[in-house]
Order: sequence, then structure tokens, then C-alpha cells
Amino acid sequence: MVFYFVQRGETLYHIAQRYQTTVHAIVAANRLTDPNGIVPGQALVIPRPGAVPVPPPGGILHLVRPGETALDLARRFGTTVPEILRANQLAHPEFILPGQQLVIPEAPGTGDEWPMVGRTPGRSGHSPLHPLGPPQPGWRFAPAEPGGCCPSPPVIRYDRVYAGLGDGRYYALDRQRGRALWQFPGLTAPAEGTRLAAPAVFDGLVYLSSPEGWVAALDAQRGTLVWRTDLGGEVTAAGLAGNLLCVGCGPGQVAALEPKTGVRVWCRDLGAPLAGPPAAGDGRVLAATQDGVLWALAAETGEPLWQARDPGPPRPPVYGELLVLVGGRAYDPCTGARVWEVPEEAAPAVWEESLVYPAATVDLYTGAYTGRWDGPAADGPVAEAPAADGAGEAEAQGRWVAVAGRLALTVTGAGALRAWRLDRGEECWRLEPEAPICQPPAVAPGLLALTLATGELVTYRLRTEPRARRN
Repeated sequence: MVFYFVQRGETLYHIAQRYQTTVHAIVAANRLTDPNGIVPGQALVIPRPGAVPVPPPGGILHLVRPGETALDLARRFGTTVPEILRANQLAHPEFILPGQQLVIPEAPGTGDEWPMVGRTPGRSGHSPLHPLGPPQPGWRFAPAEPGGCCPSPPVIRYDRVYAGLGDGRYYALDRQRGRALWQFPGLTAPAEGTRLAAPAVFDGLVYLSSPEGWVAALDAQRGTLVWRTDLGGEVTAAGLAGNLLCVGCGPGQVAALEPKTGVRVWCRDLGAPLAGPPAAGDGRVLAATQDGVLWALAAETGEPLWQARDPGPPRPPVYGELLVLVGGRAYDPCTGARVWEVPEEAAPAVWEESLVYPAATVDLYTGAYTGRWDGPAADGPVAEAPAADGAGEAEAQGRWVAVAGRLALTVTGAGALRAWRLDRGEECWRLEPEAPICQPPAVAPGLLALTLATGELVTYRLRTEPRARRN
């Protein structure tokens, strides 16, 4: 190992990159209690590349057996060779030898579960599972003291449902019976109407964001605190951007943190509060502000790549591989140029080569309407938003939409859930809980999870295909 003296303006993240190690390895080697508190001139021990890694929170250790290769391990654990090399500070797969201990990171993908709001870092809102038949009532969970907070969207991972509920606390609930496994305060003093941000779950940790200005990582199984970083100002939902955790914070900042330690990597002031959680994709962090500006930032550095004036109501962005969507407006992710526009206000879900809005589908490439609920397919863009069934503007336009296989799940303005067959444009079933649904739904194998305006969480049992089949 070597000694290094911290220079002005450096962070542990950049020092780890320079020496081909990890932030967690430096923190462990120096027993740092505050990884964000390093100062210029401070001496640090830098572990040498290839040293036996300390398993980070959520990571697992594997003892390499004779004949095993990096490719074998990647296939076995559902991850990739580059991710294994990065987690173990190895330069080449041939450096993996029998008897060596390796940290195995979680697969970068989300599988069939729903680990964050919008399901993916780009917030595509699409699950590969296709429900078979209408859902059946499952379990429900209500906090002992309602409190009056607006609950978070639910997320599903590791056979648990995670959500912030009306008492201002976050819960991990057993997905089979709804039993509370642990809880953690999201607010020290819950106030009526305060909104809780959605958790994000990845690689054994659950990330919580508080309106009181902090981000915390907890062990997803036990609920024990791993780290907490105070950012100041209200913090929006956390999301993954490559190897970083990105959050909106304060009166108009976006911050990137190292996920295993909470070390600040960069913070960018956008000049106005965010309209919702940022999205990420293709090395970019995308954020829309309440003053009508869409920003693209470099994920690794936070440097602005472009900004575009967005004329519509402020909405959180969605990354659709080829386009960035803000409500019904599509932008080129490389330049920020507006590509097309349709009169839709809700954030869409991305389904194959289409965008799904609460009352219509739109071609991803052209912006042409390709389907309407309760109406014939359109031949092209139309002058006004299509209505669903004449039941009023709130019911027609809806508030949120998610896609499960070939079904569009729309939360209506009245707080009901409608399921539509995307390939047929017909309603399959409808749920009307005792209280309005107040957040986007989450779908996982056998389970549909919803949070209600009463501050509780309800679930429904689903029979699902593993992946949607094309007709």
C-alpha cells in the first residue's frame, strides 16, 4: 500500500479512480468515520490494486475454485465480468486465481422486480411481466399512527416491499404476508401533507431520501444504517446513474454520491427546484426544473452537456433510449433539440417502440398517435389530448401510467387503477380501493403494490407470465 496526501478540491471518489481502487476500500483502510470530511494535507493509506477486498455493505464474498473463470462467475451470479473486475480492483480477468476471495456485485439489471420508482434508472415504467386475469385482494399494511404524510411510491426487491407510509416512517414488509420486518424514520417530526420520496434498492442496500435534507443507505435485509449524508434542503428520490447515486436536493441542486459510502462526488446548481426525481441513461443525468429547463449532465463529473427550454408544465424526465421525454415533449439526448411534441402532460412509460400515456400510445420515433383507449387507432398527431371514456378530464387523462407486459396500468385522476390491453385498446379490469391511489404502482412476480391517500399500503395477487409474448 501507499500513502497519499489529499490535495485541495479532491474527493475520495477521484482518489480511488486514480489508484484503481474503490472508495469503500480507502474508507475501510483508514477507518474513516466521515468520508466526506477529508481535508487538504490529510494522509491516507491507499490499498494496492488487487489486494483482498473488504466486502462492501451488501456485497458477497466468493472463494474461487480451481477451474472457475470470471465469465463462469458472471454467469453464475447474474452479473458481468467488468463489474466483477471493478469491484475487486482487478485489471484483467486472468488475475482471478483459485483460492482468491472475490466480492461479487449485484447484476446491473433489475430482473423482474421493481426496485425504484419507474423501475429503471431511466424511469421507463415498464415491467416484462404480463398479468394473467384480474388481480385478487392480497394483504394490506397501515401504520399504527396515520400521521397525515403522503406515502411514497412502493418498490419491490429481495422478497420485500419497501415504502414510506403516512406516519413518516419507511417500512420493509414481507411480500408474502405483509409483516413488518423493520422500520426507519424518514421524518423526525411528521407534518400533514409532507411527501415521502420513493426508496431505491440495489446491491443489498436501500436508499432513502428525506424532505429534511438527508440521504441514507440501510442494509436492505436488516434495516441497519450503513451511512447517512446531509445535503441540506428537501431531497427527491434517489436513482442510479452508472456507478453513482444521484439525487435532487436543496433549492435547485443535483448531487451524485458513491453508493456504498455516501461520499459526495459532485454537486451541480441548476438555479431552480427540480420538478421531480432525475433520470439517467447513456452516461447522462437528466433533470427538469420548475422554471421550465431540461438539463443533461455528465454522470461522472456533473458537467452540463446541454440545456433546453421546456414550455410545458414541469414534469420529471423519462429516458427512452433514443429520446428524453418531459410530458408530451421529446428531446434529442445528445443535443437537447426538440424532436416532436404531443398534447400530453403525464410522464410516459416506455414500451418497445412506443410511449404509453394514461389515455394513448405514441410512436417513439415520430410522435404519431398509434392507439387510444376506447377509440380507434389514430393515423397521426392530433390537435388535442384524446379522451378515455368521456368521464371527465381528470378521469380521461390520468395521473400516472406503468406498463406490465401488454397491459397499461393507469392511475386515474379519481385514484382508481385501470388496466388496458395495449395491443387491443380495450379495458381488461379496474381496481377501486376504499381510498384513492396516490402514487405510481409497482409490479413484481405475483404482486401488485399500491399506496393510498390514507397513508397505507395495499397489495393484490397477480398471476403473471415471466415475459410478455408478442402476438
